[in-house]
Amino acid sequence: MSEIIWHAENEYIDVTFYQDASADILDKGTQTRWHMGHVVLQEDNPIDVGHVWLRTERSMCEEYPGRFQGERSGDEIRFTLLGRERREVGQFSCQFQLQGPKFIVSIVEIAESIPSLMFPPAIESESLVLPMGVGKWLRNPLAERRFWLYPSHLNMRWFGGLRGQAGWIAIVEDGYVNGGVHAHTLRATPGWLKSLGQWRGKRTISYQFVSGDYVTLAKTYRAYALAHGLHRSLTEKIQQTPALNNFLGGRLLSFMQANSVTAEREEDSLQPSEEAARLEKQNPQVGITHKQATQLITAAVEQGLKKGLVVLRGWIKGGYDETHPDIWPPDPAVGTQEELQETLELHDSFTVALHDNYQDIYQQSASWPQGVIRTRSGDPMPGGLWSGGQAYILNARDGLAYAQRNWEQIKTLRPRAMFIDTTIAVQFYESYEQGNELTRAQDEALKQELLQFYKDQGQVLGSEEGADFGVPFVDWIENRHGRIAGVSIPLWPLVFHDAAFSTRYGPPPQHSESAQSSAPRWLTDMLWGYPLIWGFSKAQQGNERLSEIADMSHVDQWLERIGTQEMLSHRYVSADGEVEETTFASGDSIIVNFSDYDREIEGEYLPAHSYRLRH
Repeated sequence: MSEIIWHAENEYIDVTFYQDASADILDKGTQTRWHMGHVVLQEDNPIDVGHVWLRTERSMCEEYPGRFQGERSGDEIRFTLLGRERREVGQFSCQFQLQGPKFIVSIVEIAESIPSLMFPPAIESESLVLPMGVGKWLRNPLAERRFWLYPSHLNMRWFGGLRGQAGWIAIVEDGYVNGGVHAHTLRATPGWLKSLGQWRGKRTISYQFVSGDYVTLAKTYRAYALAHGLHRSLTEKIQQTPALNNFLGGRLLSFMQANSVTAEREEDSLQPSEEAARLEKQNPQVGITHKQATQLITAAVEQGLKKGLVVLRGWIKGGYDETHPDIWPPDPAVGTQEELQETLELHDSFTVALHDNYQDIYQQSASWPQGVIRTRSGDPMPGGLWSGGQAYILNARDGLAYAQRNWEQIKTLRPRAMFIDTTIAVQFYESYEQGNELTRAQDEALKQELLQFYKDQGQVLGSEEGADFGVPFVDWIENRHGRIAGVSIPLWPLVFHDAAFSTRYGPPPQHSESAQSSAPRWLTDMLWGYPLIWGFSKAQQGNERLSEIADMSHVDQWLERIGTQEMLSHRYVSADGEVEETTFASGDSIIVNFSDYDREIEGEYLPAHSYRLRH
């Protein structure tokens, strides 16, 4: 047994840290004993190498089992990180403290010889709880090694673990912008990255130990979010921008209006290019004109849709993605500006948003390459291959400037809502451009400033995927949350259901949830309290799918009841994970049978692919 290097206790917890960085923790409330191990997988090289999306899967070829030797110096513990063959990699210093029920670890100094650091060691647990997508409960060991970043892979700055009826939650209180989680088997460890090649700023993580399950962990983080300005209620947001109320019990109508195609872009994606070569002579390719958008909204009203939120995508010069950030004027192929304004102002009960993007820039844009992020090598940072071709990533400082510039034209259209794509969907970036350097912390602050800019213009505001740093600003989020029986847990709505409307991209709501589940998608939306999307890229598709309006009206009615309510709880009712229940602060609950056969659940008959509401 390694020697004790630090010990403290209070009425809540008793913590003993050893020289080898292992620890024993007693949660006095539950009398549960937790243990941190003494071996932590470490990386030989920097994890973030400047790619737009960090590679999450890690290899044993680039990692080693790190061990620690600690010694106390005043109020600090100085650890030496040992690598292969027990060779010294570098040293770092920590401070430990108890603060009420929290055990707080602060890493105050790290040697530059350490390229990245995983610390403190993992708490041994039976399962892991991760804020990924809607939420993930890992009960089977991970065979692979993973590193997940905040906020792209982990949409809230915490993770946790469970054993029996007890659990723990780790909240990154300082330095989360340069942090993430390393996971292998059922061990999850905080990970820390350098900023612009150096160790900068504070790194603080707090551990709390609870009686309960993943719902308790989510509610613990919700309390933290409320206390630290990361939560703002939909009720308050609707009071500030009343046009948001149209989404309460309404749907999101998504119209992809136009885009450009080229043979070269198809070739870049290794796709046949002959058809694109023919079509590019007639760019942009128009699927829904402004007049047709107006007609579709009117037709939806005639089918019984009472209100909603409409997003026009591809209205910009050249169509979807084509000319960011140089989007003005609206492309005349889609219609005149007067016709666009008519769509925007068509109906008081339908708030119409314009899609825009200040993360991406394209080589064909007039402003290229002004403001593009520069990697350590000095090259522009490439993004994805999108509708506009090869995207590159904008420095958030320049993205904000472009947004402010463009607003002078956009405001002449008098929109009530804007959808600013990707802003809260991706990891934080760095730029090495001399005189325009960008740290991840600055990237976060500038993205928040961008979102606040649109709120200052009185806009209902949406963005993609969702992350906790954006919740105080955005009103709705378009995400890709999916359901996997026994794995998916609604951590996101347990924390933020009453703070932002969430809606899901994907096939029409009557289609199957996934290849593994034949239950219709709208059942999942009802369980989580997510409004439906009615979206397409051709006007004819909309006309063919008008019947969905009436067919799905029961979902709208349910969302009207619980759309702004806190989600209080979730549980798996059946052992196979195919029957689930959620409860909301209004007193309403829903139990859903996702399985392909009828069930008798707690004395009630529940047919396959059905639900029951309780008020």
